[in-house]
Amino acid sequence: MTHSYAQLAALSKDQLIQEYDRVAGHTEPGLSFIREELWRRDIKEQNERLERMTKHIRLMTAAITILTIINVIALFAAR
Repeated sequence: MTHSYAQLAALSKDQLIQEYDRVAGHTEPGLSFIREELWRRDIKEQNERLERMTKHIRLMTAAITILTIINVIALFAAR
């Protein structure tokens, strides 16, 4: 059975997974399905790398801020 866009949008994630599993037993995957799965995995890996990089940038920013404050304090203390 084909769902309209509105019907699909109204389904929960679990319902979509159940529908996918039901339909998958009666279909053959095409090359586009495999290509899209590879693309999805690549995007997931890229997002994970970006999240790690963002954490490192946040730590570096905090460290630079602290060192700048220490430098300014040391500059005024030396006068």
